[in-house]
Formats: sequence, structure tokens, C-alpha cells
Amino acid sequence: MVKDVSDKEGFDANVVKEALDALLLVLPGEPTDAADTLSKPKRTQLRKAVGHLIEMLREFHVALDPIHHPLNVLDPSDPHVIGQLIADTLLVQPRKPLSEVADERFYGSGVYAIYYHGGFDAYKPASGAETPLYVGKVDPKTPGAETVEQQGLKLYGRLVGDHAKSIRTVENLELSDFDCRYLVVKSAWQNTAETYLIDRFKPIWNNEVGICYGIGKHGDSAKTRSNKRSPWDMLHPGRPWARDNDSNLKSVDQIKVEIVNHYRQHPPKK
Repeated sequence: MVKDVSDKEGFDANVVKEALDALLLVLPGEPTDAADTLSKPKRTQLRKAVGHLIEMLREFHVALDPIHHPLNVLDPSDPHVIGQLIADTLLVQPRKPLSEVADERFYGSGVYAIYYHGGFDAYKPASGAETPLYVGKVDPKTPGAETVEQQGLKLYGRLVGDHAKSIRTVENLELSDFDCRYLVVKSAWQNTAETYLIDRFKPIWNNEVGICYGIGKHGDSAKTRSNKRSPWDMLHPGRPWARDNDSNLKSVDQIKVEIVNHYRQHPPKK
């Protein structure tokens, strides 16, 4: 068991053995007493090792049971399950031209995805694909809102007042080349769904991916805030307030190389 854990997690075998010895020492008494005698680095090291030992013991406990254990157990309260449910529901919504979202205002907050089908060179791998350039969430106007009216026009405002406006403003993108999907979600679940969607698609415009982020930035005037121009504004110049900011540490060519490498590693879903 010691060798299995050390090989699997890269621990020194002696450290794993110490974890076992420490566990045997504390079993008859109070675990906190034994822990208090250890230095902070040693406690951190042993805590990780003991955690993996506990997991292995759980697996061994299941293996000893003569009755079969199911491979999967659905837990509706698991945030990952809820996130996937909301995301899958979003993804069966019809794609709608982003330019048409403004035609009819609607209530609600929730999640959305923005897709591209134009000819901008860096985005060709994702053009027309089912992998969005960006996914996002919008919180309700009133925290814990119970109705869509209480949620306000937040989802509508984000798509039309923020993203469509930004795309219209820049020099090298056309709003007609963008589609979107959006879904009004019961308050408090939008964060979970967004996290799942980012992990699933790794959209290049999202901050978490770290490549071409910045479309969601608002009015970062150099007069009011010391700020570098975002990679998104470097690649798509035109937002008036972004012109005054210093250039980003990344050049346009570097951003494009990172996008190419990203799509090689994470091919868009057609």
C-alpha cells in the first residue's frame, strides 16, 4: 500500500510510511494531541499522505464487500450534476443571431454562450462549430430573486447592452457573424452552470482560459484606473476607452499563436 500511494502521487515512500505510523499512534488516543507535536510543514505533508491512504482504504473496504456496489450513483444535490443539467439544457436551445436578441426584451438572469461563424483568421477552427468563443453567467437584479421579474432584464442587458455593443464597436468583427444561446435559470444556479460550461468548452474569450480575455471589461479609462489593454482589445481594437490604455504584455501575434495552440490541444466540436 505504501508503494502504491508513493508511486501514484509522487510521495516519498518514507513520508507515506510516517503517515501510517502516525495514524497507528493516534488511534488509541486523541488525534489532535499527536498533531500538535508536529511542525507545520510536516503536518501538511502527512495530511496529504493520510488523505490518499484514507481514499485507498475506502476502495479496499468496497472491494471486500461481497455485495456489488454500483459504479455510479446519481446525486441531484451534487453541484456538478446540476451544472451539467443546466448546461445540457442550454445547449439544446436554438442558436439565435446575436443581432436579433435586441428585437424583443425579456426578463431573466442565467447563462449564455456566444458562437462565431465568420472569417476572422484566428477563429477559423471554431467558425461554425459548436464550441463557443465565450460563455457567461448573469446574476439576478435582486439576490435570491424568486421570479423572472425580480431577476430583471439582466440576461438581455448583458447580451445586447454589453457584448453586442462591444462587437459592433470594434474594427475587425461583424455582429452578423455571431450567434448565441441563452437560458434563464433559477437564481443561485447560474454560477454552477457557468463553471461547468467553461470546463467543458474552454472558450478562448473567458478569463479562466487566459488567452483572449477582456470582452467583459467595462470602461477601463486610463484616467481612472491604471490598466493594461486586455488581450481581447489588442486583437479587436476599437472600444474608445481601451485606446487610451497601455498595450498588453502580449502582442497580437502572440495572442494568435496561443489561440492556434489552444485549438490544437482542444479541437472545437463541430
